[in-house]
Amino acid sequence: MDSGIGLIFVKAQIDGKTLKPAINMRNAGPVSLTLMPGSEQPAWSSLRDLAFLLAAEAGGLAGRLAPGTVTAVGDLVRGMNCYYSNLIEGHDTRPIDIERALRAELATEPKRRDLQLEAAAHIAVQAAIDRGELDGFDAPSALMTEIHRRFYDRLPDALRFVEEHGGGKMVEVRPGKLREGHVEVGNHVAPPPDELASWLARLDEGAPERFGRADRPIAIAALHHRLLWIHPFADGNGRTARLLSHALLRRAEIGSALWSVSRGLARNVGAYKAYLARADAPPQGALDGRGILSDGRLAEFCRFFLAASLDQVRFMRTLLAPEALSRRVREFVAAEAAGARLDARVGPLLERAMLFGEVPRGEVPALVGTSDRQARRLVKPLVDRGLLTGAKDAPLRVAFPLGQTEQLFPHLWAPSGVTIDLAPLPEIEDALRPPHAS
Repeated sequence: MDSGIGLIFVKAQIDGKTLKPAINMRNAGPVSLTLMPGSEQPAWSSLRDLAFLLAAEAGGLAGRLAPGTVTAVGDLVRGMNCYYSNLIEGHDTRPIDIERALRAELATEPKRRDLQLEAAAHIAVQAAIDRGELDGFDAPSALMTEIHRRFYDRLPDALRFVEEHGGGKMVEVRPGKLREGHVEVGNHVAPPPDELASWLARLDEGAPERFGRADRPIAIAALHHRLLWIHPFADGNGRTARLLSHALLRRAEIGSALWSVSRGLARNVGAYKAYLARADAPPQGALDGRGILSDGRLAEFCRFFLAASLDQVRFMRTLLAPEALSRRVREFVAAEAAGARLDARVGPLLERAMLFGEVPRGEVPALVGTSDRQARRLVKPLVDRGLLTGAKDAPLRVAFPLGQTEQLFPHLWAPSGVTIDLAPLPEIEDALRPPHAS
């Protein structure tokens, strides 16, 4: 196949075992790794359209909510992001177990306890990103290394060892340290460990800030694939890539604590993995870019990634619409009152807290229509269940416990294959379909 750069294929060996044919990294060199799809690709105009829509619609998401509500939703979305990232990794951690992990209420069964600690570690790293603690790590490679370090520093020993490919030997995953062994993922043989630094230096040349604002979402999508193709760590590359994408979207003023690309990727996990694998392929002809990998297939992946992101922004925009949120609060209180779990009179209080983020305690009796003492009794179940928080005499602030959100935020915990009422809009539905075999 003529790719325009004279690709050379070799047999790679690990411990004497012959792997599948791989591109000769030493002859091609990191400079041959393209960092963005070319503008000559048929999908380029679609990529620009999706990037524009994503930036425009994500920018208006937070403006619809009070600051206190934004904080509460952000806490909820971090738990959701963790849940869906775990699903992609094959770890099914229930929302209630994630919530218990955040309260340090750990299961006695070792495997379940380890997954709780993994969930808490993920949420801690994303919270640090959302607070801006990692903003000083400018280069993508430095940022992803810090993300990996912080995550693995918090993991139990049982989750810090992986089986070496083909050898059966257990290898420690060192927090923030590049792998020392060779890696084969499906049909892809990643760059050898002694060349990782040079490939990551090339990756840094694709930092979103090096592109115009209109193209930064595309650059973030492309970097997501390129990081996974380099496969810098012994394990944890997928989770690190998704957290890195979240951090870079936030840095580009597109992402926020109010939505999660991981939900979109997990809801379409088959397509996600298929587009990633396809983008590992060499050029599919002389017109398919000038690098060692297919430009056209990178463009396909970027289109999928941007569509999944836009789908999640629209999903959260629908859930967070004030009129819809008020209606669901009223329905929630009515259902809980029917089961004698709440007093129906707390409805106006909870609705006001949801819309404004907090309610001064002095306003509570008027909202529930009782005396101050009776109001305290009615509010106690909301506080006990974590729906309202606040120290004595401080305003009551809204909160969204992970285990009690399905009625308030329907379909939030809907994994792949679960049908929901909010179907993707036509302009992104096609991009979320799995690729055709070719």
